[in-house]
Amino acid sequence: MNLIDFIIGALIANAIPHLIFGLTNTHFLGMFGYSAKGNILYAVLQFIIAVALYSYYYGYATLLENGFVLGGITVLVLYFIFGKVLVAYYGKQEKIQ
Repeated sequence: MNLIDFIIGALIANAIPHLIFGLTNTHFLGMFGYSAKGNILYAVLQFIIAVALYSYYYGYATLLENGFVLGGITVLVLYFIFGKVLVAYYGKQEKIQ
């Protein structure tokens, strides 16, 4: 492992909470302030930078061979796709006591 691998992993890992906080409208400081849209934009920016760094250093073809990066990207993409739907669905459920 070298420094670029650490940076790519850190960007992917840091994008996930910013995306979740943005989708749930939780005030959380990101690069673009406390707003939900700012956190979502920050998550997208980190995702783009991570994929660009990976493709620059290793190429897109090797992505399918790297299980760690592929797993992190898969989780993040699934949050991008289903996050808003899941927040809306589980946000409407009543609390059972």
